Amino acid sequence: MKPGKRCSTPDEAPWNARVHSPSGGSEIRSAYSIDRDRVIHSDTFRELQHKTQVQSVASASREIGFFRTRLNHVIEVAQIARGVADEIGANPELSEAIALAHDLGHPPFGHAGERGLSEALAQHGETGWNANVHSLVVVDETETAFVTFAGLDLTWAAREGIARHCTPFDEPIGFGEFAGTPNAGLEAQIVDAADVMAYLAHDLDDALAGGYIANADLDAVSPVLEEIAAVPAADWEGSPWEPEERELVARRRLVAKLIRRLIGDLASTTSARLAEVGLDGPHALRDCPDRVVMHSPEFQALTKSLLALLLKRYYRSDVVRESDRLAIHLVKGLFEHLMRDPAAVPARFGQAGLPLRVAAYIASLNDLSARRLADSAGVMAPARARAPS
Repeated sequence: MKPGKRCSTPDEAPWNARVHSPSGGSEIRSAYSIDRDRVIHSDTFRELQHKTQVQSVASASREIGFFRTRLNHVIEVAQIARGVADEIGANPELSEAIALAHDLGHPPFGHAGERGLSEALAQHGETGWNANVHSLVVVDETETAFVTFAGLDLTWAAREGIARHCTPFDEPIGFGEFAGTPNAGLEAQIVDAADVMAYLAHDLDDALAGGYIANADLDAVSPVLEEIAAVPAADWEGSPWEPEERELVARRRLVAKLIRRLIGDLASTTSARLAEVGLDGPHALRDCPDRVVMHSPEFQALTKSLLALLLKRYYRSDVVRESDRLAIHLVKGLFEHLMRDPAAVPARFGQAGLPLRVAAYIASLNDLSARRLADSAGVMAPARARAPS
């Protein structure tokens, strides 16, 4: 038996319970396979292809396809999460379902869109925007997959993973039905770690490709990354790649090796922790005061230093900051327009107060549709920010 098997979330009651339809799966598919498939075929999932990961697809200065979108991101998270789950004996189908759904609540323009919604809601007396809360609203209330009820009717375990998603950029829901234990289940913790691994690797790839970070910058991050990034000269002997293509090949090799090393370290460290703590089931794991899915100290230092480099050179670069500034202005302007014209907000976006309904509707848009709607509403772009002296 693999170390995590006894702590994985089983495909049975109460974990597979659904609100509107019978619990469990079918003769062909498990309950969590059904969850995964419902997410993949949802409207909100498809919208992710035109939502910002770091750089907006709506920016006229950027070439679409050059960098990741939110859809690319969640697919990569799902691949990593399933790989970790297979390694440690967790439930791979549940891990994949949570991973594919974990960003359904993100608005257009990424974290800048979240800041815009938070500021707009605050001006109308509401608390800030939480993407995890809205992801749960999406799968419970706004998706239009069934005639007799709203939402996707996912299992309890999948909904738990969505609600309690926790990273440096995501705040777990700390109230309601999922707040009764110190931690979420094994698969939810795997997705949290896979999310961080995915964005560190693919954002590094995009930052290197875009010239925000140079290969020389990687040596100072950690000895592990320096070793991964190095391509011995002997490896190029007999290589089919021409010299002008080798930078691209080396970058792709770096990303693949980084992901492989991150997964390996996470799996081995987590397996050791599961054996050490001696948990005897999924309930015990959720009641454990400490998270069990984590990297070794060496790889924790790597991820912390790599995130710091990305923050400094990519996420807070002049190009991204200016794009984020424009996005916040657009979201807030669109919000005020819809507050003045509530009939433009489709009825399916809830019975809550108007500010929350408006925010939920804006969050359902992608970068392109939000910009078109703002243009039609006459939301004017702000003056270009003055370059720092």
